[in-house]
Amino acid sequence: MKEPVPLGVPDTYALRRRVLLTAFLGLLLFFATSYAIAWLEIDDAWLLIALALIYLLVIRPLMRPVREAIALRRRLAYESYLDEKKHQQ
Repeated sequence: MKEPVPLGVPDTYALRRRVLLTAFLGLLLFFATSYAIAWLEIDDAWLLIALALIYLLVIRPLMRPVREAIALRRRLAYESYLDEKKHQQ
């Protein structure tokens, strides 16, 4: 059984599941949009517009916790580096 994660520490398994969910959803939306554009027989340039909207409205918001966890990890690593450097002097 998994141990509970302390507050303030990102759950890496939850972040991995979120990345996989976002990838699956993005791929599904890409295929659905491509099929709809081909079925409607409209210009292929609309696919680029639709993909930009999918990224802005779906993928980017879903990936926000992952970006925040990465920023937190980098900040903590840098603070640890500065503390270690300070203790060496």
